Amino acid sequence: ILDKIYFAETALSDQIVASETYVLEFTGYGKTLIVKNKMSPDSFVQLSMQLAHYRLYGKIVSQYEPVLTKGFYHGRTEAMRTATEKAATFCKTWMNPSATDEKKLNSLREATVYHSSGIKDALTGKGIERHLFALKCIADKNKIATPDFFSSKAYGKLNHTILSTSNCGNPSLRLFGFGPVVQDGFGIGYIIRDNGLQYSISSKHRQTERFAHTLKQTLIDMGKLMQPSSSLKVECSITGKQEMNKATSEYLEAYSDTYGEGPQPSDSLPSPPKPASSSSRASSAGFTRVLRKQTSISLMRLSSFGENITPRVGDKKKLEED
Repeated sequence: ILDKIYFAETALSDQIVASETYVLEFTGYGKTLIVKNKMSPDSFVQLSMQLAHYRLYGKIVSQYEPVLTKGFYHGRTEAMRTATEKAATFCKTWMNPSATDEKKLNSLREATVYHSSGIKDALTGKGIERHLFALKCIADKNKIATPDFFSSKAYGKLNHTILSTSNCGNPSLRLFGFGPVVQDGFGIGYIIRDNGLQYSISSKHRQTERFAHTLKQTLIDMGKLMQPSSSLKVECSITGKQEMNKATSEYLEAYSDTYGEGPQPSDSLPSPPKPASSSSRASSAGFTRVLRKQTSISLMRLSSFGENITPRVGDKKKLEED
């Protein structure tokens, strides 16, 4: 057993040293500015990676993004391919020295709209890749001949994913990443914040750092064409405090709306609990009982929501232990 553990460790170590990772934490702008310019943050970030690769290598390559299908029973993911016709036009327009800023921005908007449309199709079960893959697996398992399509050059190129990407909005994470899925590819995990974009870029010792620097410059150049926040109208109203509370939900918004395609969250969050007064103790205790049913918060923590909270039968001893 010990020998097997040792050999497993040496094999894993080979995989670790065979890859390299470079982190880019871009703080020039983030979700807030992109949304104010009426573009999808996820589509914007996806196109930034394709453009950075095109800028460095002069090629449009297969790019994969998983789209959650949690709206369906046992749903997992569908594949979205960023390398669309609109994305190719955007990259070529951007690198054309004779293209005007207006033409570049229009091509960016068209590409993001088209990408967002593909995301929505995948979310609603209208994708095709998982369906085709399932058919191929069933055929292989039952030794059924597959159509020539599955061995075609086009299908093979589509599934040779040079840019394997994934968006994570988990509030507990600062960064996340994974390795490339092909020898000559990049694995890119990214997180979209209100005022920043984080990328974790891995490859099998390609020009990972150079790609990250190219991506950073690409983001800077793309940002120059957007309407700056300073030019937007700022007002003060009686809802100012509610609007200010939005900032506290940044990470939760990113987690619940992974692709930036859903409806905007409500304008306010519940205010932090205040010390209970004599007139609010009853409602506070009721709130605590509901919270007790829905969470695993300890009784000691729950007691902070009100002064006179009576634990349920059998919980008194636990409260004293806590």
